[in-house]
Amino acid sequence: MTNHVTTRCTVRGPAEAVAAFRALMVVAVDPPRRPALASPVPGLLARLRGLVRGCEPGAAPPVEPLLAMDFDRILPMPASLTAYPEQTAWLLEHWGTQRNAEAYTETAWHRDGTAVLEFCIATAWSFPAPVFAALHGRFPTLSFDIVGFEEAWQFAVAGIYGPGETGAVEIEPTADLYARVYGVPPEPGEEA
Repeated sequence: MTNHVTTRCTVRGPAEAVAAFRALMVVAVDPPRRPALASPVPGLLARLRGLVRGCEPGAAPPVEPLLAMDFDRILPMPASLTAYPEQTAWLLEHWGTQRNAEAYTETAWHRDGTAVLEFCIATAWSFPAPVFAALHGRFPTLSFDIVGFEEAWQFAVAGIYGPGETGAVEIEPTADLYARVYGVPPEPGEEA
């Protein structure tokens, strides 16, 4: 069973640059073609939001598109890699994780002169440091404030990719970091 690292990222910068980042990296996913490992949570949340917004009784809630972050859009895997072991080795070296991002959810999106986009992703086993380094290289005016947590309490990550910043580093997992990533404190006895 895969341990996931959940990463909460707050992107700040000029509205045009934040919109360009989102246009490049966030894609709508056709639910029938959704990868089997993707979390159903975003789709469920979209349906719940539709119910809360006051749909007519008996009417189907409006369906919002399922969104995903696609690492291949910033660091494309060569098409020549067709075998599993070579693909995995390439992914670990270039993305820092064994698979593409899973369970993308946006938690905030504000636009004005300076925009803020906050989102969460889950990745398999590790934090995708090379992806965020490449994003900073592509969008140098943006700041990517990162906090991540490995679900088995093995490690956490924190840091900023942005002007004058050095990126995220592994740190000890704490209850405070858990709450920053997941938005709720850990259950009693959950800390490892």
